[in-house]
Amino acid sequence: MSSTLQPQKNKFNRHLIIIFIIMFTEVLGFSMVLPILPFLGLSLGLNAFQVGLIMSFFSFSQLFASPITGKLSDRFGRKPILLISQTSTLIGFLLLGFANSVWLLVAARLIDGLIGSNMTVSQAYISDVTSPQNRTKIYGYSSAVFGAGLIFGPVIGGTLSTINYSIPMLFAAGISLISIILVISFLPESLSLKKEKFKFKFNEIIPFDEARRFFKDSNVRKLLLLFFIYNFGFMLFISSFTLFAKEQVQITAQEVGFLMAWIGILRVIFQSLLINPIQNKFGEDSALSMGIISMVFTMVILVFTTNYVFAYIPLIFIAFGTGVCRPIFTSKLTKSVTKEETGSVLGVNNALSSIGQIITPILGGALIQYLPSHFLPALSATFFAILLIQWIKGSKNSQIYN
Repeated sequence: MSSTLQPQKNKFNRHLIIIFIIMFTEVLGFSMVLPILPFLGLSLGLNAFQVGLIMSFFSFSQLFASPITGKLSDRFGRKPILLISQTSTLIGFLLLGFANSVWLLVAARLIDGLIGSNMTVSQAYISDVTSPQNRTKIYGYSSAVFGAGLIFGPVIGGTLSTINYSIPMLFAAGISLISIILVISFLPESLSLKKEKFKFKFNEIIPFDEARRFFKDSNVRKLLLLFFIYNFGFMLFISSFTLFAKEQVQITAQEVGFLMAWIGILRVIFQSLLINPIQNKFGEDSALSMGIISMVFTMVILVFTTNYVFAYIPLIFIAFGTGVCRPIFTSKLTKSVTKEETGSVLGVNNALSSIGQIITPILGGALIQYLPSHFLPALSATFFAILLIQWIKGSKNSQIYN
């Protein structure tokens, strides 16, 4: 029941370095295999629709896994659940490395998705060992670590794929093994008081009761729906980006990795240097309109993009658009409810986002398989255009955007 760690008011807890390494390796491994998975699936004889279906398995698994692992860590402690989830991720990567059949590919995604949810437990660990006044700063550090993984992962994975598709998967497995060793050797338990019983309700996976309550409020309902449209339009494109790029631009896994890293680098630059000054100068409403317009512009240009080098240009605008839209939507959503309801409304929003992440790879794969490839960005552009129209209309008629 006791813990070796307590929240520290001013001093940086050295064990957070291990947590940051875990988070970095989780994102690094995920982003390493992300541009490779569709190529691996295609090499095993799958078509684009079937690849999209398998890609959705991970998101479907995560919908259930994330809240369950969080609850389990409350009952049994952070360290044992971290080790279980890391071991699951390791097994998933190993299966991908040796995948010579579709069933191994499916098993790898299900195993990693169902048990390998490190992020929820890592964030809980951070909360355990930091004081409230330092928590925001520490979570800011964790966001930077997350961003770094998204930059380096695609480059490493894409480059290693030039040898064969197994090498980046096995390399990711090696990184996972190192993180497991670090947890065993250097990370103490952080939870001082564990729950006596494990209780879990289906409503905690998809919070129907809270969703119904929030949807009765027209202001909150509008923001949840607008946020969902944004997430759906973005995930529709990004979840099938590799398939789109291969079909329309005829590029390799390595080149896809470079494009994904380019988006990651730009997001870090924009969020560090550009987005806050724009919000301060023009206000949140105008900044959000600019972000949505950037997303529409990106998708329209990509409809006509058939050259690999030229593809870097519209991705500048998608990096800006996502860097603006998500934090502003999140801010406005939290401001639309009381402080006590913030966690609940974000939980509903996350559940809606997870449902979108299950649907979009399937829909994107179907579009690539059965229609010309440019229909994918065209449909995303349509979602963003609808979002822009509704946003402008709503901002004129409702006080929720003030």
